[in-house]
Amino acid sequence: MEEYRIDPTIAYDVVELPSRGIHYPNKKKSIRVAYLTAADENILSSPNLIAMQGVVDELLKRKILDREILIEDIVEEDKQAILIFLRNTAFGTEYNISLTDPKTGEKFSTKVDLSTLKLKDFVLTEDSNGEYSYFLEKSKMNITFKYLTQKQENELQKMKDTWKDEGVPPVVTKRLEMMIKSVNGSRNPMEIYGFINKMPILDSQNFKKFYLKNKPGLDLTQSIETPSKEVIQAEVGFGVEFFRPFYGI
Repeated sequence: MEEYRIDPTIAYDVVELPSRGIHYPNKKKSIRVAYLTAADENILSSPNLIAMQGVVDELLKRKILDREILIEDIVEEDKQAILIFLRNTAFGTEYNISLTDPKTGEKFSTKVDLSTLKLKDFVLTEDSNGEYSYFLEKSKMNITFKYLTQKQENELQKMKDTWKDEGVPPVVTKRLEMMIKSVNGSRNPMEIYGFINKMPILDSQNFKKFYLKNKPGLDLTQSIETPSKEVIQAEVGFGVEFFRPFYGI
């Protein structure tokens, strides 16, 4: 593929992707992102920024300079890292969050420094198929799995949204079908399907915990001291306060 030439007048920096590139065919671990400019206010002036995912995607289309990854294929944790970069470089790293003191029940506001957010440790090693191993204790079975792409996550969400009068949507088993690539060495889709539908719920839940615990991403957890002097763990969210500087309300 011919390298995409970036306009030399565009100021940008390189953002490390929390996913470590495991979701992308080219395994790209970083991406070049341009800084916000006055021209970007044309799409950032809408107070509906949060509700309109299309606006966020349009922002990413404007600011991501590399063309090897489609915007719709970028996983959520990588989008978060890019949005944090854009916010930090345009408006500063100070971020106000509202919490509740568990001792008194009173709400309070505090500031966190977004520049202190770190990538989660990622210790899993992929095999020659780009898969990861896990042992199901209850079933005494070895499985290999892959982390879901954004396209697959979107398919699961669409299933939830469109499954109306047809009973309970089989999202849990469908997710496992997408993730699990082999069971005790067998890659036969029908055998994997049959195993998943008979998998003990303990195995299913423990695998889900392992999957989420070891998934690469940003560590959004912050230690906060409350007015009552108790230290609590809070997670930085992407709600109104995060997006507020983008559209000046």
